[in-house]
Parts: sequence; C-alpha cells; structure tokens
Amino acid sequence: MSFEHRHIENLDKFQEVGTVNYPNEHEFTRITEFKHLTGQACAGTSIVREFPRSEGEPYYPIPRPENEALFRRYQELAKHESHVSFVGRLAQYRYYNMDQVVGASLKAADDVLASLAKAR
Repeated sequence: MSFEHRHIENLDKFQEVGTVNYPNEHEFTRITEFKHLTGQACAGTSIVREFPRSEGEPYYPIPRPENEALFRRYQELAKHESHVSFVGRLAQYRYYNMDQVVGASLKAADDVLASLAKAR
C-alpha cells in the first residue's frame, strides 16, 4: 500500500463522507478526507489516496503458519490484560470485511457489558 497525501487550501470539503472506495476504475482504492472523521472546522481540507502495491510491508496479516503462531502468542499475552478489550482486524490478526468487523465489535461490546453486569 502506498499513500498520496494532499492538502487543498481553497476547498472546504473534497467529498461528502469520510471515505469513498474506488474498487475498479482508478489506480487508487479509496480516498479518505480526515475532517469528516475528526469533526474539524478549519480552512481547507486534507485527503489521502491509497494505492495497492504488491511489494512493501503488508497492511493485513497474510494467512500462513508463522503468522498464526504469532497471533497465538499475542492472544496469550492479551489474556493477562485486565480492563482491556482487543477488537477488530489487528486485534484478531485477521482480514475482515467491514460488516464482519462491526459484528465482532458488537459481540465484544455485549461481552464487556455482560462482564460488567456480573461484577455488580
């Protein structure tokens, strides 16, 4: 993955939402405009275009035995952390589509709430 950062001084907003995906017709895969995500009110706007690359550091875990072993080590360490919940792609060392991430997050929230209810 490579990133092209750009600040546009004379434009309030570049796009209507924080992230727009471009799956087929462009060299880049998405554009993110940060002020949508942060709620900033400032002059100009900043965007980043993401370009897929086959070389370089991978941004998602590649399914192979050594990565699964590394995940298991992280998982064991995480069991010893109290008052912390590890959720999502990086926490579970998996590539998930966004609907799967939302589902896993909702389940984690239910688990935390159930644990808090038991503690009362």
